[in-house]
Amino acid sequence: MRDDAWKQNISFVLVCPREAGNIGASARALKNFGFPRLELVAPKKFPAEEALWFAHGALDVLENIKIHEGLEDALKGKTLIAGASRRAGKQRGPVRTLKEGVERLKNHALEGRPVSILFGSEDRGLSNGQTEECAFLMNIPAGPEMPSFNLSQAVLLVAYELFLADGQPQDATGGKQPKKEKLAAHDEMSFFYARLREVLDSLHYIPRGNKDMEITILKNLKQILSRAGITEWELKMLHGLVSQAKTRLG
Repeated sequence: MRDDAWKQNISFVLVCPREAGNIGASARALKNFGFPRLELVAPKKFPAEEALWFAHGALDVLENIKIHEGLEDALKGKTLIAGASRRAGKQRGPVRTLKEGVERLKNHALEGRPVSILFGSEDRGLSNGQTEECAFLMNIPAGPEMPSFNLSQAVLLVAYELFLADGQPQDATGGKQPKKEKLAAHDEMSFFYARLREVLDSLHYIPRGNKDMEITILKNLKQILSRAGITEWELKMLHGLVSQAKTRLG
């Protein structure tokens, strides 16, 4: 008997989807592989009858969709965030193959930790700002003549690979791993980044007036900490360092 409880820990998040049909088709794709959580950020057309047409057999997933006004709200409480994107580059953070990415996501979910997978809008995909929230991006391989996928196709492929991925909730000897420390949630890390930025400004670490450098430095720091998987205890320590620095700086 399969233990599918880990699937409750994975949220598929469509960011600014434009077509209701893609929302319905995504719901059906998730239903195919037993994933119950579909979330939307600022959808252009939802609720809509077209979504019902494409969600045939998956009305329970469609009816339980969570709708968020902004991405920050959708990521509250999540401890690992990944994005599906064809576009890569220095400004968009580390990229993993789809198989590598889903393996990490599944292991995280198996440990009872909440995960979000972001999918961008049909016309633009994920923006650079949206990818900043991701620990890594996943690239779905395709032929060079048509390298991009329809939104619901991308959801289907990621769900399929997650469904097949080998989870590793145990150590190499087959025994249970020691209890994992609780990771800091996305909103807790966002508050820390705001405090860190204030300290960097006070230290004049960022050249005054150089907005591009400020964005680059903060983005790199976020990516480093996102990849590390900061625990709540480690975050308290980092807050302590920031508080000490602010006290010394007056």
